Formats: sequence, C-alpha cells, structure tokens
Amino acid sequence: MAQTKAQLSQIEIQVILGQLLNSASQPNISNSALAESLINGEYETVLKSDTAKAIFGTDLDSPSADAVCANSSVSPFDIDFSANDIKPYINVLVSKYVQENGDQAWKHVTWIGVACLYAFIQTNWTGPELMLDPAALLPKPLAAKFSENYIAAAGPIDSSESPSKHEIGRRQQIGRVYLGAKQSNARSELDRAVLRLLEYDGEEAYSLTPRPLYLYLARLLLIDIPASNDQMASKRDEIIPSAHWLAGRLLLIQQTMLDYPSQTLLDELLNEYKKVSFYLPESPASQQTLKGNTISDDSTQAVPAIDAEMPSLSCNMEDEPVNDTDASKEAAWQELSPSVRNLWTRYLIEVGMVYSRHYMPFDSKNYFSHAQAASGLQWEMTGAKGKRTKFQQFDITQLVLLAKSSLRANIQDSAVPENFDLNDDTLLERIKFTNPSAEIKEQGQLQIIDQCILLAFCLNVRNENPAHGLTSEQMMPFVTRVLEQPSNWSVYTMGLLLRSQLEAEHTRTAQRAVLQLQELVDQISHPLPGTQEAGVAERLSYFSALSLPSQWELERQLADRFMSLGIVRSSLDIYERLELWDEVVSCYVTLGQSEVAERIIRKQLEEQPDRPKLWCVLGNLKNDPEHWRHAWEISGQRFARAMRSLGSYHYKKGEYKEAIECYQNALNLNPLFESSWYMLGCAAMTVKEWDIAAPAFRRVISIENDNGEAYNNLASVYLKMGEQYKERAWHVLREAVKHKRDSWQVWDNFMTISLNLGRISSAIHAMERIIELRSDSVGADAVDLPSLRRIINFIVRGQIADGPSAKDAAHKQEEYDRYMKHLLVNTIETRITNSAQLWRAMADYWFWTKDYRHCLDCYIKAYRCLSQRPEITYALPVFNDAAEAALELVSMYENVGDKVQQVLRVPTTSDEHTDQELPGRESDNSGVGADSERKIAAVAEPVCADWRHQAKMVLRGLVGKGKESFEGTPNYIRLAEALKELRQA
Repeated sequence: MAQTKAQLSQIEIQVILGQLLNSASQPNISNSALAESLINGEYETVLKSDTAKAIFGTDLDSPSADAVCANSSVSPFDIDFSANDIKPYINVLVSKYVQENGDQAWKHVTWIGVACLYAFIQTNWTGPELMLDPAALLPKPLAAKFSENYIAAAGPIDSSESPSKHEIGRRQQIGRVYLGAKQSNARSELDRAVLRLLEYDGEEAYSLTPRPLYLYLARLLLIDIPASNDQMASKRDEIIPSAHWLAGRLLLIQQTMLDYPSQTLLDELLNEYKKVSFYLPESPASQQTLKGNTISDDSTQAVPAIDAEMPSLSCNMEDEPVNDTDASKEAAWQELSPSVRNLWTRYLIEVGMVYSRHYMPFDSKNYFSHAQAASGLQWEMTGAKGKRTKFQQFDITQLVLLAKSSLRANIQDSAVPENFDLNDDTLLERIKFTNPSAEIKEQGQLQIIDQCILLAFCLNVRNENPAHGLTSEQMMPFVTRVLEQPSNWSVYTMGLLLRSQLEAEHTRTAQRAVLQLQELVDQISHPLPGTQEAGVAERLSYFSALSLPSQWELERQLADRFMSLGIVRSSLDIYERLELWDEVVSCYVTLGQSEVAERIIRKQLEEQPDRPKLWCVLGNLKNDPEHWRHAWEISGQRFARAMRSLGSYHYKKGEYKEAIECYQNALNLNPLFESSWYMLGCAAMTVKEWDIAAPAFRRVISIENDNGEAYNNLASVYLKMGEQYKERAWHVLREAVKHKRDSWQVWDNFMTISLNLGRISSAIHAMERIIELRSDSVGADAVDLPSLRRIINFIVRGQIADGPSAKDAAHKQEEYDRYMKHLLVNTIETRITNSAQLWRAMADYWFWTKDYRHCLDCYIKAYRCLSQRPEITYALPVFNDAAEAALELVSMYENVGDKVQQVLRVPTTSDEHTDQELPGRESDNSGVGADSERKIAAVAEPVCADWRHQAKMVLRGLVGKGKESFEGTPNYIRLAEALKELRQA
C-alpha cells in the first residue's frame, strides 16, 4: 500500500509565514494556543507555558520532584552538571513527554523549539529586547547557578543634559543584554561551552553571542533529538513535517554565527530544505532540485560535450542577465491558488537566500527567478530622462526600476526606522524625472514578499559582479523602489542598510550612510525609551526572506565605516568591545603601534589560554608559525584556521610540500574555502603534483564558477597530464576567457591550445582579443607572429577544409576566410603599421586569396617600414634589411604587376571612379546594393600598370641612401644590378 504524502497543515503554514488567520472565519481550523502565541511574537508566553516547563523540567527543584532524574544518566542536581549534559537530559524529558501525551506531542515540542529559535533571533538580530533568560527555562538549581549576572564595566552615563540617542553608547543598566557585557564566571563558562557545541568543521562561533543557550535548545528540539532515533524522526515528520523548514532556518542562523561558512553545515541545511519540498503542494517548481557545491575529485571525469566553435568574431561570450521569467511558467503558476503560490514563493526565496549567503549567485538567481514567477511580480530595469543634481542643466538618462505586484497590496502603516534626509547642497534627495511616464507614476504598492524578491535580486547583482561603481548603479534602483513605501520593519531596515552600503563609497553621501547605519544599530541595541517600535511579530515575519546581519555584524560594519572616514578611536572602541581581535590588531598596526596590539592579545591569552583563535591572531601579528602550530594542538587538531595560516606561511617561504600538507589538513575539516583550494592547487602545480592540483582547481570552480585564474590553472594542469587531457584543457580555457576577458595571458593560452587542436576560428578570435588588449601599449608585439603564420599556413594549405562532404568543407573554408580577413583588415591593419615582418606575413595570405593588389600593398608597406628608419644611412644591418625588402618588392612587382584583377568601381559626380571593393578569389557583388543613382560595375584592370616605374623608384631611392656609406657592399651591388636590369628591359 502506497504511503500517503503528508501535507503541511494550515496552522503550520501560519507559523511559517508569520500570518495569523481569523479563526472565526475559518471554524474548521484547529488552532493551537502555542502556535498562536508564536505567530503573535509572544515567545516568553510560549516558553513559560506548562508544555515548556515539562520539556525543560523548569519546575524541578529537588531530586525527588520527578522520576525522570532516576531514569537519566545525568541529573540537573549533580554538582558537576555541564553543557554537555543538557542534550541527554532534555532527550529523556522529551521522550517522557511524548510517551505521556501521544504522538501529537511532537507539535508542542516543535513549537517550543521554534520559540527558542525566534527568541534567539530577537535577541541577536531584530530586537526589541527579550527579558527572559534562557537559563530560567532549566530546573531551578541550574537556573540559579547559570542565571544572567552582568558585571558593570563602567559607571552609569550622566544623562542630565538629555543626550541624543547617538550619544548613549553602551547600556549602563545592570541585567540587560548587550554586546560586550560581562557575565559571571559560571554563566560565561556555560555560554562558551554551548558555543563550542555549536561549532562546525573547526570553525568557531562568535565568542560574544548573547544567549547561545536559546539556539542550542532549539537545535535539540528541532534537529538533534528527533534525529537520534529513526522511529522518532519518522513519527515527527508524519505529525509535523514543517519542522524541516524551521530546522533549515535554524541551521542558516547557526551558519551565520561561525567565523567562516561550514561545508557540512551547508549540506545539512540544503538537505532540510530538500525534505521540505516533498510536503509542499505540486507546482511548476516541484522538480527544482537543491544541490550543494561539491565536485567529484575523479580526474577522469567525463569531458564536456564539444560545442560548435565560436560562431562569429563579434559573439558575446558572457552570460546574459536574467531579470524576467518564462511566460509558460508564469501561466502555470497562475492556475494555482494564491495561498499555494504564496507558500512556494516563500520557500523559493528562502532557498535562494541560502545560496546567496554562501556567494553562489547563479544558483540563488535561479531560485529568485522561480520565486518571482510564483509571486507574479513583474519588474523591468529601464531608463528615463531626469536630473540627479540641483544645478544640472541637461537631462541625462537615469536607471529606474519599474515593478508591479500581481495582487493588490493592502499594507497598513508600520513603525519603521528613521530615514535620514541627504541634506546635500548639490545632490537631489531623489532623481527628478523630466517627464515621468505613466508607468513610473502608477506602479502601485508592492506586496511585502515582492519587496523581498527585489532586495534579493539586488543582493545577487552584488554577488555576481565585482565591487565597482557600475555595480552600485545597478543595485540602487532596487533599493529606491523598496524604500518608496514603508511596509514592514525588517524589509525597510534591509533597504536602508543596502542604501547605506552603496552610499558609503561616495563622498557626498558618505555622511548620511554612516548616520543611517548608526541609526540601524541604535534601534536594536539601545533604542530611546518610549520610542515607537515595530512589534516582535512584524520584525520576524519576513526575516528569513531577507539577509539581515546580526547585531555584531551591523556594529562591525559601523566600525568599518568609521575607519574609512579616519575615525580610528571610535572604530577601536567598537572592535575591542565586540572582541574582534583581528580588526583590533589591524587598527593598531595601521597606527604603528604593534606592541600595543601584542600586549592586548597576550592579556586575553592570560584569561583564555586554551582559545586557539587568539593564538592564531598572535601568530598573524608576529608571523611566528609556532603560534599556529600551538593553536592546532590545543584545539585537538580541529581548528582549521590554524592550518590555513600555516599553509600560507609555508607557501610564501617556498616550502610547497609543507604548504600542501597544511592546506589538506584544513580542507579535510572544512572544504568550503575557495582560497585554500586555490593555494593548494598552486602549491601542487609548483611541485608537479598534478593529481592534487587538478581536483583542487576543480573544487575552486565548483565554489566560485567565475574564477578565471582557476580555469586557466586547471587547463595548464590538464596540458601537463598528457595528450589525452588536451581536449579537456581547451574546454576549460574557453570558460576561463569568459571570466577573464581582460587578461591577454589567458587569451594567449587559449590561442595556443586552439592552434594545437586545429580550432582555427577560436585561435583567430583569441588573437583578435589579444591585439585589442595589448596594441596600445606594446604595438606590433601584440601580434604573435609565429602563431599568425601558423594560422595562415593552416588556411593556405587547406588543412582545415576536411569535412564530411565537399560542400561542408567549402563552407568551412569560406567561414575561416571571412574570419581571417576580419582579423587582418579590421584588427591588425587599423592598429599596427610599423612592423615589416607583420606586413610580410599578411602578404602571404593575400597572395593565396589572389587579392594581388592587397598583397602588393603589404610588400610596399613592409619596405617602407624599413626604408624610412633614420639609421638606414649609417647602420649596415638596417640597410641590409631594407635591401632585402626592396628586392622582394621588385620581384613582386614583376610577378603580379601585369596580372588582371576584377575591381568594383563606383562612379563619382565628377565622372571619376572610386574603388568600392578589391575582390580576391571570392569576388562577387554581395554586400553592394542595387543603387539606382550610381551604377556599380566590375572592371578588369592590371594590378599595377606602371610597375616598372615604381620598381625603379624603389631601387633608385635606396641606392641613393646607401651610396655614401655602403657602396661596394654585397647588398648595395645587388641593388645596383637590379636597377640596371630594369633600365635595360
């Protein structure tokens, strides 16, 4: 009998979307009091409920209070009860609760876990402050032992002069949560132990994370305890499948706490979201599969399919941006109900945000595009005439984003952060459009989820492109469109944050950027008393569809902005309070006070000698490998950063074998490090360890598929691995030039391997690009003459004209002829005129095409390049070169001067004729329209009717230049004899 597919219940969907439905209008919905409290943001109510007390044993105050203590291997009343004992203890309580209340109890367990998760997010991301201490959820002895007990770091702030909120700084109230607050020893030890339990792949969690116990308890209830038993996991999935969605949100929060992303955690995160898709209603996105960014290390992986060579020299090798969705997919989405579309929209954007936060822009854009289709959002980036400054005289086309929701948005006013005015004497507050179109005026209000989608696409622009002014110009219209209508606290905060980041790089907007960022920090960390604030539920309802930074990351960004403005003291205050020791050291080194930085780090080591991160910071400061080795040892060989730093040290010293070993140790712990894979590949290349280098560079590409250097190096490795890998190297280099279009070295490698494989059109295209990049700086040296001669020989000798049929061979030959003429005429001849060898090489091609006029012209220019050099009158080598060129030119005059060639003539108004075309072997009238006013005709004319006179002029002139210095030399005598023969003819 087939298993019935479980579906998300209405109450689960409400919790996921954070949207409370009216139960009176939907009497069939069985509401849960815990779920309703969750949706309303009443997490303290949920965590103080009888259910939570049963799951956490909150009311236990003595060993005899409950039989659970006797059934557990650990007891909260043991004097040595530690963080490691929390999991087995909670596991016993959960099992007991489920046994007593039936399988439906899994819903309650899940809601309690979600309340812990959201309480953690409220504490560290969104605010406002939650007063409930997570230790208060534990049995009374533990709550008393581990309760929050803040130690005042400074006296109270004197507020007699009514300081503004930007002057409040740190909170002086004892017992309130804020970053940098000092806890009692017992609570500090508990928090540090919990943070160690949240580490992954040797990556530390942020050391000052407030109330990490909330996240740990949430993880136990949503992931670890159900997963500890297959039967429990199966039953939980059947009762409440949305737990996987909520677990995915939890894992992404855990990932953002780590110093560096973890590959294992990413795989677990994607696996949770993949399980969610099984329980969602059928839709056009049902077949959308999640993938991680791993790649096979097998060096014999299949060669990519061989695509047709580049169709034309003007082809665009870069991917086209995608900003709209397929019409057929949109139509399929329209057939579904709004509720199903809304659910899928949220799912798709959350998965896309996972990829976005891991800097995987192509995967994230794919999911954002599907989310756009599900929502029905229509947007377009366009241009409109307008002014950006107060004194601008002329209208300039400005980028503007047109966006419209598919459903009418009915959004109430919301309490949002203060939006600072620009107040600049030159820049306008917003673009003033000259004649705004109806589309700009009547865009309407966007749904909140559509605003999230626009911000997601905005982030993707930054992930796909380098930090550049053009990137900022592309991102700003998205932000402007979202900020036009305040609708949700989190969405508006994200828009203001992005605007601050974009404006911080410009002089006239940098001040507002810093003030706005300070406001965003203040509204979470220390808002003014009595200030109107958005509710907890509103702040968290769309949190998972955005990329809001944590409080410590937001303050770090503020400190970075202070540093960019030269406000070093304020930056240091923030860095030291947040214990961002890398930044602290960097500041002091910048100020030339390295000894102060060392003193600070060593003082921290006295307090925490077993913390490997501090030893790594000291190692970076002193450049002493012993500190990194010590960090590696005290971490139990689990701190990956120590090996990365040590690997970099050995690489710089040229100790490549040692560097390889260090990078392999680090990557075995956490493979989600593109830079470490790259350095491993480079070290392996240096010592010719191709079986290590190839997988390393392939992994770099899998993590960052636009890394042109990695593609280039991988191709080099393939070439070293033997002839059987040459075809694969060509495909890799073709990808490299897409991402390194301005690197002539990569293009040169691509040209060389294309020639070796007989891919002539690719070689021609590569040579053209090299000349475009280098001709302005190096002139004729931009042309690789041996390669050019090889290309010409391939074409002249017909080596590339072999095909399945004579017709195909002829077509291919014509195609290469067209490419070659484009290269010679449009690229080389327009840029380089002073290389005799280059003109001579091109003459061979024109002679083969029977374009004798062009051929003769190349010989003439080759001769002029040599004969017009000033050294010709006194430097014998220069004179000899010119003499050889002159004799070759005279010989060519004799060979082709009398030949008849078809020339297209266009009569002018003065009855004179102008050359329209110099046809060669393939001359025809193609490309010349039937002009009714001018009659075009093909005329047969000699290539050079007066060739004897021209030849005499060449010889006579060179003989005259060399008479004084070189008369009697062999080449001078040859010139004189050739001139004599021409005169006697």
